Amino acid sequence: MTKAIILLLGLSLIIERVTEKILYVLPTRNNRIYSWLISTILGLLISFSFRFGFIQELGLSSTLQIAQWVDYIITGLLIASGSEPIHSIIEILALKKKELKRKTKDV
Repeated sequence: MTKAIILLLGLSLIIERVTEKILYVLPTRNNRIYSWLISTILGLLISFSFRFGFIQELGLSSTLQIAQWVDYIITGLLIASGSEPIHSIIEILALKKKELKRKTKDV
C-alpha cells in the first residue's frame, strides 16, 4: 500500500510540473481551464496506458470490466489533482504531531 501511495504522489508531482511547463508555452488568459484539462488528460492517459489503479493496489479488486475502468478514472483524477492534496495531508499530520507533543508535555 505504501508503494502505491508513493507512486501516486510521485506521479501527481510529475503531472503538476509538466502541466506548468506546457502552460508556460501557451499565451492565454484561461490558464486555470487549460491547466485542469491538461492535467486531467495526462492523469487519465497514465492510469489507462499503464493500467495503474489505486483501488486495485489497495487490495480491492473486481472481475467486472466497469470496475477496472472506474478505478482507472479515479486514479487518473487523483494523479491530475497535483500536490495540493499532499500539502493538505502534510499540514494535518503536522498539526496532529504538535497536538500529541502538547498532550504528552502536559502529562
